[in-house]
Amino acid sequence: MSPQKEAGLQSLEQQVERASFFTHTALSRCSIRVNEVESFTYGLVDLLLEKGILNSDEVRSKVETIREESIARGDAAGPGLALRVDGTNADQQPEVKVNCAERMPICHSICCKLDFPLSVEEIESGEVRWDLGRPYHIRHGEDGHCVHRNQESGFCGVYEHRPGICRTYTCARDTRIWKDFEKMELNTEWLEEHLKGRDQPQMLGAVLYQIQAAPQQSVAAKDEGGS
Repeated sequence: MSPQKEAGLQSLEQQVERASFFTHTALSRCSIRVNEVESFTYGLVDLLLEKGILNSDEVRSKVETIREESIARGDAAGPGLALRVDGTNADQQPEVKVNCAERMPICHSICCKLDFPLSVEEIESGEVRWDLGRPYHIRHGEDGHCVHRNQESGFCGVYEHRPGICRTYTCARDTRIWKDFEKMELNTEWLEEHLKGRDQPQMLGAVLYQIQAAPQQSVAAKDEGGS
């Protein structure tokens, strides 16, 4: 077997292993939460019934109503998955050019460590890899960078097929990356805390923004499998 195929199989094995961990962890967390809610709910209802505050027939009727409403809304308990839905004008936003070649020796394409979910179209295209351990986020390698980043040049290896959010993102207005964009002064404090040295999938708080200006602070987002 060639070294390239062996490396590919090793990468696939790591992803399958992460997917198994994700599934087991998500199911375990859901089971624990369901058991806790179930115990609390049954205990509370029993107590209220014993005190005569509730009527058992009314409780059954209300439970059935809530169940039907939940089904109608499409609500379901289970492992959380993330998909990106771009705004209607996402494709119309102009690309922002940044002098990446000059900045690469300084930033080392640190933006490629930022996290984001893929869209349905991007997943089905098969051009971009998603993390099997955290559906459906962009896949990161062992070094924390996006797996599509060219390790030699630092540039995107699937540039023509890059996700839409990468097309509209610009570090020029991202104060998490640059303290001073013009002077090429990195925001080392934020980067050290959130991105530097990480060899695990990035937290959702360090997301890639698809807006005109990134906020000063990272957005806290709920992620069942984030680190």
